[in-house]
Amino acid sequence: MNPYKIEGPALISFSGGRTSGFMLWNIIQAHGGSLPKDIHVVFANTGKEAPETLDFVNEVSEKWGIKIHWLEMYLGNERPIYRTKEVTYETASRNGEPFEALLDHRKYLPNPVTRFCTSELKIKVMYRFMRKNKGYKDWSNVIGLRYDEPRRVSSAMKQYNTWTNATPMYDAKHTVEDVTEFWGKQNF
Repeated sequence: MNPYKIEGPALISFSGGRTSGFMLWNIIQAHGGSLPKDIHVVFANTGKEAPETLDFVNEVSEKWGIKIHWLEMYLGNERPIYRTKEVTYETASRNGEPFEALLDHRKYLPNPVTRFCTSELKIKVMYRFMRKNKGYKDWSNVIGLRYDEPRRVSSAMKQYNTWTNATPMYDAKHTVEDVTEFWGKQNF
């Protein structure tokens, strides 16, 4: 059984890094080169990503011929205040706008006790996309955690949410060496 053959509905959390890119490639290949309609690739932009990351996400979409949903948090005027909007490579925030809006609303900086940035700018953004935009009540959340990251995998599996976390790289026993070797052979 191929751990990369993901059953939908599913959200593939693409961070814009090499590890999640490796995972995405293997999922695409496990599905014969294209993803089923109920599997959604998502990149959550905080507006603080390096320009090279944005370029990479765009290149992956273009070179591999897949739809990547570019998402950002924004604050609405009515309840619920936190919202998710879909943007594009061209319209994505590049000057920290989502991050700054979150800080303006919270009136304090994230810290070791209240680490709200990833939660508000990424996790909840993806949750709202699947729940509100796509209408799913439950789904698999596919995350790029490698076999050489057992503590992170263990932590992810202990989380209880609407979704079920899936870690195909861990299940396939792929490590950082596999990721490095894969990208060494790519043309971008």
